[in-house]
Amino acid sequence: MVDIWQEPEIYSRIIHEKENGLEQVRLTINTFRDIEYIHLRKYYLDFEEEWKPSKEGIAMPLDLTNSYELFAALVENLISCRKQGDDTQTFWKTYNRSL
Repeated sequence: MVDIWQEPEIYSRIIHEKENGLEQVRLTINTFRDIEYIHLRKYYLDFEEEWKPSKEGIAMPLDLTNSYELFAALVENLISCRKQGDDTQTFWKTYNRSL
């Protein structure tokens, strides 16, 4: 039996990578039982040097409400960083390079 995190990905983006290069956090989208899901999940490098999803993470249906709430939370976080004087310029430079 295949678990939800083991289904093929439609979309994948690395959100964070450990300095040792052995673990990543990815935002992915896949389909499971005819429903699209969005995941934030840890990935690990296996012995064959292939990235594999772990059971550690969350998955939720990809719909307009969930997408909106995730986007709103990220925008609130960026505004909060700006108010606290964090270097959002670095954020935007990194973001623009990744497009």
